[in-house]
Amino acid sequence: MNINARHYVVFGATGNTGQELVPLLLKAGHSVRAFVRSPAKVRFTHQRLEVIKGDITDTMDVRNAIKGTDGVISLVGGPLHDKSYQGGLLLPFIKAVHRGMQEHKVKQLLLQSGAAAIAKDEGFNFFKNIIIGKIVSRLNGEHGVHIDNNLALKYLENEADDVDWIVTRPPVLVDQPNTGKEVIALEKLPWPPVSSFRDQAIYSLAALSNNDLIKTSKYCGYPLASKIHPPSIAGYVLFGLTLIMCGLFYLGLG
Repeated sequence: MNINARHYVVFGATGNTGQELVPLLLKAGHSVRAFVRSPAKVRFTHQRLEVIKGDITDTMDVRNAIKGTDGVISLVGGPLHDKSYQGGLLLPFIKAVHRGMQEHKVKQLLLQSGAAAIAKDEGFNFFKNIIIGKIVSRLNGEHGVHIDNNLALKYLENEADDVDWIVTRPPVLVDQPNTGKEVIALEKLPWPPVSSFRDQAIYSLAALSNNDLIKTSKYCGYPLASKIHPPSIAGYVLFGLTLIMCGLFYLGLG
């Protein structure tokens, strides 16, 4: 018997990361309540797995799902690659989660966000904040998801001091074979900007028992292979070019 076993409710259990993380939780001895919109998408059964049907936009569904658990794991997010989506899904959900945790005296929360999310007191990076956050995200239909992630992170930082929250900020997650690499917490934007769903799930499982990550929103990804960090260099270069262009434009007007 695992004396450290806990009971988690997992929102987004049928997503790509969820389908990797739920079996890992069960294998580690934990119990899981999978909150899903379509129970038929749950691909396996287990004596410590409970599947409940619900909608993350239904506040009472969300709050009730937390009752009797020890912790909450959120892997949900808005639709990717949908240029019409302008955000609005994640913040009400996180508020409902927080309220449910308060009502049922649950302290632990792990939220999977994204590397483009902006944390409090984080240094400005032109590549991330402007090129990725403002331009690329609009072109590939992820701008609404970035808005959601930023608002949810800001809410936890400012309004959820009573919760032991952990936010993970992985890069683009992809379905790829086992790389043999370990996803770790990072201080800088992950590079290369991809990791696998499986490796991210392994990292999330470990994060749940790492008290040093409480009330942090660390980047996570594979270790940087060299001392050169391309996003930082690109940020400085692009920022400098922008200043030069603005200067030339100003002189032209003059």
